[in-house]
Amino acid sequence: MKGKNIFRILILIVVILFTTVYIAQALGYYEYTNHKTNQLTEEAVKQFEKDLAAGKTVKASDYLKQENDYNNNISKLGITMSNVVGDIFDGIMNFIFQQINKTVNG
Repeated sequence: MKGKNIFRILILIVVILFTTVYIAQALGYYEYTNHKTNQLTEEAVKQFEKDLAAGKTVKASDYLKQENDYNNNISKLGITMSNVVGDIFDGIMNFIFQQINKTVNG
């Protein structure tokens, strides 16, 4: 009985994680962040051209956005866990659909 409850909790966690990622993708969060980055780049190009036309001494590095490195052990663990959960979910879904296919096709 105890193992059955743990299995149910794990399945529930996998479904919640999948739903969260799916909703974030459906709402366009990734596209929005890319659009924001692109917009910042366009603004930097306009400022660069403006400074160049004004005769200022320009360096390309002054107009590039500095990337922050947020990699640490916790973020790496999160990525690893995400990959494991994704693989498990993929395996479970493949198994379920294989069983359905066997049942339907006899």
